[in-house]
Amino acid sequence: MAVRQPRQGNIYQNFLIYVAIYRVVIKMASHSFLYTAMNAYIPTADPLIRLTKAVGDPLRLEVLRLLHQDSYGVLELCRITDTPQSGMSHHLRILNDANLVERRKEGTSIFYRRTTKTPHAVLEALTQTLFQTIDQMPLSLESQTRKEAVHRERSRRSAAFFEEHHEQLKDNQELITEFAQYRECLSDLLQSVDRHPHATALEIGAGSSPLIQLLSQQYGNVTCVDNSEAMLSATRAATQAWGLNNVDCRYADFLTIKPHAQMDLLVINMVLHHIASPSSFFETARAWMEPEGRLLVIDLCPHDQDWAREICGDQWLGFDPSDLLTWALDAGFRSDQTAYLGLKNGFQIQIHLFQPNIEL
Repeated sequence: MAVRQPRQGNIYQNFLIYVAIYRVVIKMASHSFLYTAMNAYIPTADPLIRLTKAVGDPLRLEVLRLLHQDSYGVLELCRITDTPQSGMSHHLRILNDANLVERRKEGTSIFYRRTTKTPHAVLEALTQTLFQTIDQMPLSLESQTRKEAVHRERSRRSAAFFEEHHEQLKDNQELITEFAQYRECLSDLLQSVDRHPHATALEIGAGSSPLIQLLSQQYGNVTCVDNSEAMLSATRAATQAWGLNNVDCRYADFLTIKPHAQMDLLVINMVLHHIASPSSFFETARAWMEPEGRLLVIDLCPHDQDWAREICGDQWLGFDPSDLLTWALDAGFRSDQTAYLGLKNGFQIQIHLFQPNIEL
């Protein structure tokens, strides 16, 4: 009878995991106070057993790698890993029981992400070491290819929504917020940034927002990029009506184009919640930045108004500020200035100015 040989990749992955566990256990053993913490917070070994069991499967390791910076629904994970839904649900349940992933509601949709907190303090170091070790292993080529396909599909749906609803979009978006409500704060923020007379700015998904006028007045050249022809037409019409001669429009998906110039300012105004992979946006933005440039991010704080998905095409219902900061830091930025504005309708706007971290 033929003996099935284990795949070398799995042996290597498991070896790294066991090494990570060993290192943390040795570190724990050298600090006696941790034994007290373990007795106080973990009356049984069940949490540790669940954790080590959860990372002992190649597919679950692949899911954790996928969730490093992004969130996915069950069906998306099934597609990326080529796994039946029943099997994926089983694996996610094991990861959730081990407190390695958590569920996040986006209206009526459920997305999975890596856990942001560990309920047992004594397992925090082990969990973080496991994540760091897992992140050293690249996604399989098949998973990477299917992941990119999922992101393209998200972008396609978003662009199709704007093509179909662009005429009503401005009115619908004003049900959430109007530019006038944060214009003064934004203007003060931009005025505080040092720039030379020929400074350049790039705005993602400008539409017909008056922010274009503000940028045109303060920057020598402004480029507007959009993956919707209908929205780009609205941008061209607005710039012509306002008599702006220093604004160029470009049809492209920002996440897939290569930088053709370094920008002094890159702006994404109420658009990040439409982006297929918000974390990837920060990585792409970093490649466009001048060393002394700025990244300006304006978006909503988390909310539960699912109707925004229906009438505005939102992919994400706002962002936790800590997520934006994490994505920015990981992409090579540092925080410069931050402001929050509460609106009468219950929504809250967050404004972040980031600067490239040239020390990295």
